[in-house]
Amino acid sequence: MNSPLISVVVPTCGRPDLLARCLDRLAPGVQTLPADDYEVIVTDDAQQGCDAWLRERYPWAVWNAGPRRGPATNRNSGARLARGKWIAFTDDDCVPSAEWLAAYAAALTDDCEVYEGRTTCEAGVTSPLYTSPVNLTGGYLWSCNMLVRADTFAHLGGFDEHYPYPYLEDVDFRERLVASGRKFRFLPEAVVDHPPRAIAGPLRLARYHMSYFYHWSNRSESGSFTLRLLMLILKSRIRILLRYPPSIDSVRAVVNSGLELLWTAPRSIAADLRRLLGTRANSPKRLSMKPLTATSLDGKSNAPNNESELRK
Repeated sequence: MNSPLISVVVPTCGRPDLLARCLDRLAPGVQTLPADDYEVIVTDDAQQGCDAWLRERYPWAVWNAGPRRGPATNRNSGARLARGKWIAFTDDDCVPSAEWLAAYAAALTDDCEVYEGRTTCEAGVTSPLYTSPVNLTGGYLWSCNMLVRADTFAHLGGFDEHYPYPYLEDVDFRERLVASGRKFRFLPEAVVDHPPRAIAGPLRLARYHMSYFYHWSNRSESGSFTLRLLMLILKSRIRILLRYPPSIDSVRAVVNSGLELLWTAPRSIAADLRRLLGTRANSPKRLSMKPLTATSLDGKSNAPNNESELRK
């Protein structure tokens, strides 16, 4: 069997309705790229996998049982199965345009190893309680719409699996890519739509923000992170509120933001104290595995709700 040009990796976890909407747009005959030129890998982190449903409704897709250790590990697991020279990443709650893969394929050159597409929100975000990672001008390289050469992805070690919560892994990948001397190119023709979704609750966000401690510590940044993080959250929430006219949703957003800051502060202070005292403030509680290596990605070894405003 000939290898496809592009392997599409779609991580999912218990959202069959959203996954179906995404796969309907990736189906052969819907995508304008010939079916022989791409494959779709659904990597499923749910306790009750959707393999039987997927085989019946989307027999052309490959199902993979995810490792259930977060989206970074799930994406890496799907990438291990990729047969294509290029790997395209999108999410199960995204809606790729019919020309998405063809636009990527038409733009490929030998001097570029990574591309990012344009991410839209056609429905629009009309409330401060909702969000969408819109990317109309490039520069972010978010995992909902990116294409990377498989060997480059392997060389960089894939997505870092050690983030304690599903937050900032794609930012980390972008920064490591740039630090390696590589550049990525923006393709406005490669469009994925990301419908609006509810912003996570304040307690969940307070947990997610702890990924910043791992992220900044990995970059050997010094000083107290608490004030920096709280100011980052506050400025982001104010920017969001100012986009919309006053409403009951604005009041709810203010309350949620206050709770978010209230619950983030003690976590941040405790993490800062542990870090400044020389212990690992960012040691993952849920994730415990080795980072992906080039050899584990290509199979040659025996290795076994993002917030766009804050991720920028």
